[in-house]
Amino acid sequence: MLFSEISRIIGNYLYYFALILCFPLGIAIYFQFVADPDLHPQPHSSLEFLTTIFITLGVATLLRYMGKKATGTIYRRESILLVTLIWLVTCLISAVPFVLTGTLKNPIDACFESMSGLTTTGSSMISAKKYDINNNEIPIEIKNVHVPENIYHYYGTVKPVLDPKTGELYEGLEAVSKAILLWRSFLQWLGGMGIVVLFLTVLPALGVGGKFLYQTEMPGPVKDAISPRIKETASLLWKLYIGLTFLEIILLLWTNPNMPFFDSVCISFSNLSTGGFALHASSIASYQSAATEWIVILFMVLGSINFGLYFHIIRLKFYKIYGPDFFLFMLSIILGSAIVTFYLVGTNDYQLDSIGSPYSLANSIRTGAFQAVSAQTSTGFFTANYDLWPFPSQMFMLLSMFFGGMAGATCGGLKSTRFYLLYKILVYRIESIFRPDAVRKLMFAKAEIGPSGASTILSFFCVALLITVTGTVIYVLTGIDPETSLGLMGCFVNNIGLSFRAAGPLDSINFLSPFAKICSIFFMLLGRLEFFALILLFFPGFWKSK
Repeated sequence: MLFSEISRIIGNYLYYFALILCFPLGIAIYFQFVADPDLHPQPHSSLEFLTTIFITLGVATLLRYMGKKATGTIYRRESILLVTLIWLVTCLISAVPFVLTGTLKNPIDACFESMSGLTTTGSSMISAKKYDINNNEIPIEIKNVHVPENIYHYYGTVKPVLDPKTGELYEGLEAVSKAILLWRSFLQWLGGMGIVVLFLTVLPALGVGGKFLYQTEMPGPVKDAISPRIKETASLLWKLYIGLTFLEIILLLWTNPNMPFFDSVCISFSNLSTGGFALHASSIASYQSAATEWIVILFMVLGSINFGLYFHIIRLKFYKIYGPDFFLFMLSIILGSAIVTFYLVGTNDYQLDSIGSPYSLANSIRTGAFQAVSAQTSTGFFTANYDLWPFPSQMFMLLSMFFGGMAGATCGGLKSTRFYLLYKILVYRIESIFRPDAVRKLMFAKAEIGPSGASTILSFFCVALLITVTGTVIYVLTGIDPETSLGLMGCFVNNIGLSFRAAGPLDSINFLSPFAKICSIFFMLLGRLEFFALILLFFPGFWKSK
């Protein structure tokens, strides 16, 4: 293993990551020294981000020194290890501002928050502290409504902030520095396209390992090159990604004049990346705007479509989008929304803080479509307490979480492309039983799928099932009820912030034990790298010299 090469590359990467940290630092400086103090009664974080930059530069310099004898060439094994190490190092560095500002004093919680952001999962450890009448902090109790005897306890992480001018009390997310809130959303935006793809855009070519790095990072089984050179491909993807982000910011401000510019930026960062970090405890419901919700739905879908298709559209090659996986994804979005909506009509409107009148058809479509799309695209935004919805609606949401979006997109899940390939493989195998002598080809979008490709797809589903079952068992063994455990695995392995029961929309997952939190961090990274790249590191043969 060429560790000197790996040290040099990660050191170079961290120099660029220090530049990225200047963005939240600039926001922190603006709110602390430039903006009207009334706009930011929360604690400031300029010094903390500046300290993080110096730490990053120090680590980068140390790694560059360790890699001073590097020759500049890496191979497949180093590429696989490098992808994982970049994610882990980025997670650790990104967690530093959470710890230094006191937003999340527990380093495990801070690493969970940063990994949740980078993998676009969207689950958060940030929660409001709770006090009794004597101003003594007390634990928060939550439970699964179906298992009332199993009560979970945890302490909040953020102290409330009193606005001295208005007397308004800010709690939870609203008591956190704006720079920290932007940092969370920005982490999701970076992770959406992929830290490694960004890394390939700005660093020199990596020789043999460069293309494999890109292929390991981009989610999904189909990795069509947009341009012949991998660095140019990554650059084109980022230009498109940035353009769509600006478009969403403009549309959010245009359709909702009451939305602050800061909110529109953070929502766009979290939404196009299908991440789901919000600025308020009530997520998108806090804006009380149908127009905002439909814009968010639109960009959740856009973020879940293979980005290669956008380049074909820009070049007016519309025939390129007529692929079976695209139509399967759009059909699943429409059917999922219709099914969730169907079971909502006439039931109680379980809002986040109250129970409204029964759903009308229009409200059912608006709320049902939002939650169905949020689940399938692995975004994780919410506008209602879906944990109290009819069981069929919840069941289809859970299934949609595993189905996911298209390959080559920012979303999580197992991907519609793989499900279509699985269908083709099963039909092919079944037909071969009663027509063993027939000569057939297994085709996908005019390309033949060989035995190796078919085996990889089947292996992927087997690994996904095994990991989901194993993870659910692990959570149960740590004292969590089975329904909540399954919801947590659906959340983490598919990189979606939505979960159910004790981890539902109104509750924090701070009740997890330290061991369960560490497992959750692992599951989030496992799902983001789509299993194989991370699992390889646990094979002894991977570390043996050739």
